[in-house]
Amino acid sequence: MVIRIDLNFLPANFKSIIIQDIEIEYRHHHNLEHKKNGDHNYDSKEKDIGSTTIDNNHNIITLDRDDDKNDIHRIERMIKDILIKRRIHDYVVIRDAKEGENQIIIVKREHAERLGIYHCRHCAMAFEDEIQLSNHLRMHYLI
Repeated sequence: MVIRIDLNFLPANFKSIIIQDIEIEYRHHHNLEHKKNGDHNYDSKEKDIGSTTIDNNHNIITLDRDDDKNDIHRIERMIKDILIKRRIHDYVVIRDAKEGENQIIIVKREHAERLGIYHCRHCAMAFEDEIQLSNHLRMHYLI
């Protein structure tokens, strides 16, 4: 299964952060050997991270994965955690309905809300409307 992560809507400074963190998390999760600073060619058009390819021209990260259907959920959660950890609150993770189940897009929060997807700023959980989100946010404040 091939999973694509679309970074087209992110500003350049956030793209580099996200790419770096995905590389670190992916390598850590799959127990891959870390490359030294001199081993990467950051000027090349594509960088290879194990079975991951980052196409700088199209701003797409392609993950060639096994047939584990839960893998898309893990990768989506990993990206949500990166956004929370880096305090990038203006962007959220959604699945691209046009491209099918295997494409993840990072978009501005307002764009996702126009599509009817509301995300919690604390845990990145997605909701169908503002009422569900506000009830969920109350739980964060009670805990």
